[in-house]
Amino acid sequence: MLEDANSIQMSLMQIMRLLLTGQIEHKTASLLLYALQTASTNLRQTNFKPWVHEVILDPRDAAESILRRTNLWDDKDFEEEEEEVDEVEQEIRQKEEEAAKKARFVARWEAKKEIEARERGRKRYEEEEKLKDWVQQHPGYRLVRRDGRLFTEQRPKEENPTTATAAAVAAQPVDKKPATSTTQVREKINDMIRQNLPALSKVYNEALQKEAEKQAPKKQPQKETLAIEGEKKAT
Repeated sequence: MLEDANSIQMSLMQIMRLLLTGQIEHKTASLLLYALQTASTNLRQTNFKPWVHEVILDPRDAAESILRRTNLWDDKDFEEEEEEVDEVEQEIRQKEEEAAKKARFVARWEAKKEIEARERGRKRYEEEEKLKDWVQQHPGYRLVRRDGRLFTEQRPKEENPTTATAAAVAAQPVDKKPATSTTQVREKINDMIRQNLPALSKVYNEALQKEAEKQAPKKQPQKETLAIEGEKKAT
């Protein structure tokens, strides 16, 4: 069936094969080629697609299908029947949908509040950092927290950093007798030395005795060599 370009091409290939093998006469072949040319010309205007309802869906029903019948089946044959739902089940589904809507609304509202609170905290942190930098640049002011927020206010004169430091230095009592404190420290050091002197002396003497004992074996050979040399000189 010459229904598309592929079928026309296949027919042309078969005619060429028959001509080459001598199975068809040239006159018959020329007529067939002319027919193929006409078919290729009419190809743009033809449409062999069947109507939807004329297609047999189940091959087993082909024997029972009436020829030239336009409607072999209807769309209603494939419509799904709606399930019958009782009133209780219908009310349960309605309640579930309402609860889901409320849950989505609450979750959306909570997420919005959380985002707003985070944004307010970020802005407050930035403002407090700016206030701290400003107070560092202006020593005449100080930071005061009221109701959980930072504010700046002018320092009182007695709380000015420079004047307060000078006043603190001036208010410190002057030690009129520094020699007395130095003397007391020296006396304490001397008392500590007197208390620990016997123990220190004992340890020192023991160390000297050990060192002498170590040196004694080294000196004995030297004495023997000196005595031998003296005897040789005497002889």
